[in-house]
Amino acid sequence: MVSFFAGNEGPVMLQDDMIFMALFLAIAILSILAIASFKNRRTQVVYGRLGVLLSFGVFGFMMYHWYAAYDAESGRLGIGVFLPLAIIVLLSMANRAVMNDEAKVQAAERFR
Repeated sequence: MVSFFAGNEGPVMLQDDMIFMALFLAIAILSILAIASFKNRRTQVVYGRLGVLLSFGVFGFMMYHWYAAYDAESGRLGIGVFLPLAIIVLLSMANRAVMNDEAKVQAAERFR
């Protein structure tokens, strides 16, 4: 597992904080819904964008929690805090690929 914060009693993992666990679970559900809706590309893009927005919110909430709980000590940050940023990059790349695919389908339909 990846630690999010270095707490007073050791590293704080994802399963230690239920709020973050629920938020990451919501992001995972949105990502799975995006994958499952492959027949409707517009819905797929909407789920991806909602995942990106939720990831930004999770990152902001994590930064607020770090600032409030640990008085913004940089040594208290774990590598897991930056996990939402990786999710944002990957979801954005997936959305871009879906939109490019939709543009190709639209161009192919014009030739008919």
